[in-house]
Amino acid sequence: MGYIHKTFGKSPKEIASMKPKQAANFLLDIVTALDSQKRSGNYISNCVKPVKSWLEFNGAPVQQRIKIPRDNDLVKVADERPPTPEELRTILNMADFRARVACSLIAFSGFRLEVLGDYLGDDGLEIRDLPEMNVKDGLVTFKKTPTMIVVRKNLSKTGNQFFTLLCEEGCEYVKEYLEWRLRRGEKLTANSPLITPDKLHLAGQHIRTINIGDLIRKPIRAAGFDWRPYVLRRYFDTRMMMAESDGLIIRDFRSFWMGHKGDIEHTYTVNKRLSEDAIEKMRCSYAKASAKYLETAGRKESVTKEDMVSEFNKQFLRLSGYKDEEIAKLGDLSQMSSEQLQDMIRKKSMEALGLNGNHQKIVPLLELRDYILGGWEYVRELPNNEAVIRLPNSN
Repeated sequence: MGYIHKTFGKSPKEIASMKPKQAANFLLDIVTALDSQKRSGNYISNCVKPVKSWLEFNGAPVQQRIKIPRDNDLVKVADERPPTPEELRTILNMADFRARVACSLIAFSGFRLEVLGDYLGDDGLEIRDLPEMNVKDGLVTFKKTPTMIVVRKNLSKTGNQFFTLLCEEGCEYVKEYLEWRLRRGEKLTANSPLITPDKLHLAGQHIRTINIGDLIRKPIRAAGFDWRPYVLRRYFDTRMMMAESDGLIIRDFRSFWMGHKGDIEHTYTVNKRLSEDAIEKMRCSYAKASAKYLETAGRKESVTKEDMVSEFNKQFLRLSGYKDEEIAKLGDLSQMSSEQLQDMIRKKSMEALGLNGNHQKIVPLLELRDYILGGWEYVRELPNNEAVIRLPNSN
């Protein structure tokens, strides 16, 4: 409204006293003037909306439809791409303790900037919102990693409380920052903001959304990039989308962690209170996805017990004669029991010997000795100088 007053010479009081037709014409004048300046449709819309809202608040709503050119044209960010893990690593290296935490929380947990600090700086993420983190005797520890971050409903854009997760790399940044605050004499309680103003006399206060944006923008510019702070949320979204294509997570998990409402099925599953085993399943899926697609420290892919079992089973199947195409159709090899593996190897061996599922075989008498030495058992002799043999332990 201040911009409208300065640019078009109309004070809020003058606008509120306008008649409907006069107000509609004034809005059209705003659109025409800004369009002639080659402003984007989104920019024009952001100027028109508060004026319409002010008129409605003062009992003079504009019923006439105000058409805004290029309303959905995101000119400035249309070609903006999310960073790669290597580029994110560069940004984190250019950040201080505080900015590194802000960057990693958005990039690794996927929530909006407003979660860290609201518009007025009255609320934001607090230490109590990380229930698996302990702050005691000057040290910060985590009971579990990836650790849970609870986004209270008053911080959620959709009005629903949800939780997301923070990978081990992000936990390290939080630990460094909070321990630095403890060393400089700040007293941390459950209600202390996770990110607070840098000046000690302002410690314990929440930080505003606009300051969070400035905090993140500084290392992005220092790293040589012209991206907006919100690009780090797109990093989370696109990297988790890649993890989804690999089968590491499901789409509902990604939507839930980002605070989206989702469809009706989403509402009756992850938007309700989750059981402990469901939470641990989400944690396990996030851990695999973040290790492969989110984390930047060292860029080393973690090798789990399941990965090792899967690789061993794959090698055994290859040695038994299975092709990669056949192995790919078997699904998750880490869940295959030793009995199932032995049965599949035995089946492939029988196929190679021409048994096609039968345990017995007819061979010439002249080759009988070689088969017996090879472990086969003699059953009986047939006419035409042939004999029946069988595999051991077969009836």
